[in-house]
Amino acid sequence: MENDMKKNDVEIGGQYVAKVSGKLVAVKIVSESPYGGWNARSIETGREVRVRTAARLRQRVATAPAPAGGR
Repeated sequence: MENDMKKNDVEIGGQYVAKVSGKLVAVKIVSESPYGGWNARSIETGREVRVRTAARLRQRVATAPAPAGGR
């Protein structure tokens, strides 16, 4: 899969597939981080993660309803 994500392609509130701890997970971008990159939340677990570069984002995903057990 080709990684074409650039900083300008990332939108606050958008949902993306991101590489987190060696795994691909769906995340929602919550805000820009004051330290660079973005603050995001895992859609599956609800945990907060920091996406430091757009290279960690693989592709945008269609917006789907939150899982029933999510936070």
